[in-house]
Amino acid sequence: MRIGLNTPDPQGISTEKAKAGSTASPNSVAQAGDRATVVRDTVHLSSLASRALQLPEIRQDKIDSIRQQIKSGEYKLDAHATAAAMLTE
Repeated sequence: MRIGLNTPDPQGISTEKAKAGSTASPNSVAQAGDRATVVRDTVHLSSLASRALQLPEIRQDKIDSIRQQIKSGEYKLDAHATAAAMLTE
């Protein structure tokens, strides 16, 4: 599909089907496909956003686990792993 971005008229839109002699207008084909995709994407994004908002901002279970490891002396830092993680970020 080719869309002429600088032409406001529907003649700026063309599809391969229209060139092959299809009876549907290129404008209606493009609008119907675009509308369905946008609606589907909007629903998907809304679902992801609501799931993300339900997650706690602070992962207290991780904090408690590390705090306990520090108190018991079991928490060890690996300088090479820390440096590698910083470089990949």
